[in-house]
Amino acid sequence: MSEARSRRDFLMLAGGATAVAAGAAVLGVAGRADASPSEDFPAGLTAVGETEKAFTSIDGVPIYYDRNGSLQRLTFYCTNGFYSRLVTWKRRLVTISAGAGSAYSSLSYFASAGTYVSKPGAHGLGRAIDIDQVVWSGAASRPIDREYASGTLSVRRRYLALDAVTRGTFRYVLDGWYDAGHQDHIHADDTALPTICSTGSRSDTVFVQATCNAFTGTALTVDGVWGSRTGDAFKAASARLGVTGDPHTSSAAWLAWTERAAARGFANLAF
Repeated sequence: MSEARSRRDFLMLAGGATAVAAGAAVLGVAGRADASPSEDFPAGLTAVGETEKAFTSIDGVPIYYDRNGSLQRLTFYCTNGFYSRLVTWKRRLVTISAGAGSAYSSLSYFASAGTYVSKPGAHGLGRAIDIDQVVWSGAASRPIDREYASGTLSVRRRYLALDAVTRGTFRYVLDGWYDAGHQDHIHADDTALPTICSTGSRSDTVFVQATCNAFTGTALTVDGVWGSRTGDAFKAASARLGVTGDPHTSSAAWLAWTERAAARGFANLAF
C-alpha cells in the first residue's frame, strides 16, 4: 500500500515522538496507507496483536533497523503466517543467489524500516515488511540507496533480482518505480495472494517494464500501463527464460518467471 508517511517515522511510538530504545518494538506513528486503484486493499482482514510473533532474525539471519544513520538491533513483530513467508523468502534468496558465485555464498544480514506498525494498512495487520538492505558475504542490494535508479546496470539488475524473489513470495510488492514513497525501500505484504502477474496492477507492470529494459534491451516507458509493447516484451522475455504456462493466471508460472529472472540478475546476465 502506498505509504504517505516517511519510513523514518517508523521508529516513533504511536501518537508520540519518543524514539524506541534498542530491543523494543518497531512501531510507527498513525498515518495513511492508501492503495492505488490497481492495488486495492482487501476488505475483511483482521488486525494482529503486535506480539503475535517477535523476531530479531529471519531463519537465523539477523535483521536490523536502518533509519537513524546506523544499524540498530531491534525486535520486529508480525503475524506467525507472515513470518513463515519471510522464512520462505529468505531461503529462496539463498538458493537463487548462490548460483551467482562466491560473493553470494552466505547471507550476512537484512535491514528494514519496519514490519508491524500501528497504522492502517498491511503494516498495521502485521503482514508487511519494508526492505532496506539485503547483504551477503561479498555483495549487497540496498534499496535504501535508491538503487532502482542507479546508473550502473549491474546494480539495477541486482535490485531487480531482489525485487523478483520478493514478488515470487509476496503480493503486493511496491518498489522504486511504483511511486516516490517507495524509492528508498521495497514494500512487501501478503494481503492479496496468490502471487501472479496482473496486467491491471501498476506494481506488477512497472516491475515487468523495468526488468525487460534492464535484461532484454527494450526501451519501454516505465509508466505502469500494460500496453501492446509491454505485452510483447513480456512474451519475449518469458520465451527467453523458458517459462511455460501463463504467469497472469498461474502462480507456478509466475514463480518460475521471477526466479529465473532473479538468477540472471544476481549473475548480471542478460536474457
